[in-house]
Amino acid sequence: MSDAYRGRSRNVVLVKDDVGRAKPTCYDLPHEAHAYGRAEPADMEGAREVTMHWAAHVPRPKPGENIQDFKKLNKMAAKDNVSTAKQLKDFKMNNDVKLIPPGPLGAQPKVIPSDVIPSFAYGRKSRPSTPINAVVGYQYAAEYEDALSRGYDKYQMAADAGGSKCRVRLTKASKTLISNARSQRTLSLTEEPKELFKLTKFKKATSRYLLPPLGQSQSAPNLHELA
Repeated sequence: MSDAYRGRSRNVVLVKDDVGRAKPTCYDLPHEAHAYGRAEPADMEGAREVTMHWAAHVPRPKPGENIQDFKKLNKMAAKDNVSTAKQLKDFKMNNDVKLIPPGPLGAQPKVIPSDVIPSFAYGRKSRPSTPINAVVGYQYAAEYEDALSRGYDKYQMAADAGGSKCRVRLTKASKTLISNARSQRTLSLTEEPKELFKLTKFKKATSRYLLPPLGQSQSAPNLHELA
């Protein structure tokens, strides 16, 4: 029996598979593009609707004014020994207990500045932003150059008008330095020069150096005077 016949026989026992390939089917199946399973209807709300649309919270409606407080009625009925449903019905018809809305839990809400002034901002005020346009456009350099040129023009006008030298204004520190320097100079001129340090045994020693005769040299008189 040839392999071709085995493949055409569509017998599960006779049909063999090739190495590395799936065994050919022996049943009448739909075409290869057919999708198996049950087709579910498309969900109207997909991932895009869930992520792109925000559903705001809708609070539960508050109880109205003409609503009975069933908890309190049941407690009152139990105290009056009401044991059957008919007795409870009659008891509720004869007793009218309205539901009192509960008060707010915790402390009362405080009024903050933003509730009164919508434009109120919290936090510490930061420094103003750096004017990048003025920095890049050398505006500050131009202003400094103008101020410097005006100062030079002012000094020139004062020199041309008065013809005198510009007086330097001294500060307190500079005046103090000048006065201290003058006083030190005066003291150095008035004080006697200090005696040089010399050992005691050499204070009374005299000079033993004698100049030899120099003959008729022009410098001889001066050397003798120094000796």
